[in-house]
Amino acid sequence: MNILTAVVILVSTVGFAAGACIFARQQAVNRPLVRHPGHTSERPNDLSFGYSIIIGFVLVAALGTYQDAKVAATTEAQAVTALSRTALQVPAVLRDDLDHQLVCYARDVIRYDWTAATDGSGGGVLGGSPYVDASANRIPQTIQRIASPGVEVRDATLGALIEESEALSQARADRLDQAQQLPLLFWVMLVIGGAIFIALSAILLADENWYLQMLITGGTALLIAFTLILIGALDRPFSSDPPLPVIQPVAMERALAGVIASAPDPAVDRPCP
Repeated sequence: MNILTAVVILVSTVGFAAGACIFARQQAVNRPLVRHPGHTSERPNDLSFGYSIIIGFVLVAALGTYQDAKVAATTEAQAVTALSRTALQVPAVLRDDLDHQLVCYARDVIRYDWTAATDGSGGGVLGGSPYVDASANRIPQTIQRIASPGVEVRDATLGALIEESEALSQARADRLDQAQQLPLLFWVMLVIGGAIFIALSAILLADENWYLQMLITGGTALLIAFTLILIGALDRPFSSDPPLPVIQPVAMERALAGVIASAPDPAVDRPCP
């Protein structure tokens, strides 16, 4: 979710609340909107309780997705660093080749696989980028060359490279899995429930002083709007705009810098395919 979308949600919700208050006060001039105010004022408690349960459940689910995506992104970066460290025990030519593949992988993740591109080449909410798929496939291919006969590599080192390569693939898959969005039905329930709750607040307070009606109804609308914005941002953990919650490729950027800094050959920082 970008800032413009958040502003539109906020303005629309508050505008709906203001319109509901004005309409309710105009209608209250002609006839009472509520026949039994004392009895009716207690009924919305059930509605507010049910809506709070629904919106709380969705918020917790979105927060869980955000946290899982953050963990997956950090685990992916750690897997890149682990492969780079293990590669120091590999003969020079193959070691430099593997480090270069890790550099290219990290660059492609940052550039292509983090936010959604309009042409489908980007990741984020659209899934994995084919460019990163190619970079990821070259890493096990390099490890296979390290495992070929005639290459002097300890079995423990080779086993560690294979395990860390599999961990990297799994971490990336876990990160992309977190790009799945909440079902449309959840958003329909939240929007309709919020609109009903705001309109009901305006109706029940139509006979009160206008500032009290606007304060309660507008405050309710603000809380609902901010909650919807927060859920929308958490539901798209890689594609929101700051200051909304967003997972940026900071961990992968650090891993990339670490691979380049620790590699014995500076040539691993050369351009990628």
